Amino acid sequence: MIQALTNRLLDFTPKNPDESLPQAAVLILCYEKDNDLYFVMTERSNSLPSHPGEVAFPGGKREKKDKNLKQTALREATEEISLDPAKVEILGQLDPLESRFGLSVTPFVGILKEKFELEPNPDEVADIFYLPLSFFKNNALIKRGVTNFKGETFDTPVIIYDNHEIWGLTLAFTLDFLKLFNIKFKDDLQIR
Repeated sequence: MIQALTNRLLDFTPKNPDESLPQAAVLILCYEKDNDLYFVMTERSNSLPSHPGEVAFPGGKREKKDKNLKQTALREATEEISLDPAKVEILGQLDPLESRFGLSVTPFVGILKEKFELEPNPDEVADIFYLPLSFFKNNALIKRGVTNFKGETFDTPVIIYDNHEIWGLTLAFTLDFLKLFNIKFKDDLQIR
């Protein structure tokens, strides 16, 4: 599966981020186990001022010390989930998207090259979980959900995996990632 992912990313030409916006990056971190591909997701701490309790890929805003957005994604993953960047191979990136807060967010896809241990930084991450690609191949449902954020209500598509709600930009990046495996989002709100 890693080879298939590598080949698909080699054939993919991502768009450039909107340089007029503040920049951020996330890491879609994958590993292979038992003939399945998993990716690492986090549930953000409820004490954070931004996106508390939401499911997200490790990542955050670019800092001046970051040479590029790839370094931003790796630095943030190191801070959030104690990732050793030396154990990661970045395979490529997907199209950047603009968040509802006006950030240009670029997702990078990486694989863990060897055995790893991840620990959540409790100041930033409440939980780390591992989402298998097979979950989506088995017709995972995307339901319409009402999500409240700082007094604002959104009627939005939501995937539920083991009591974790995946929505918003994280869902958009997840669906873009799934397209690499020809798993597409249908109008009937079901993944096929």
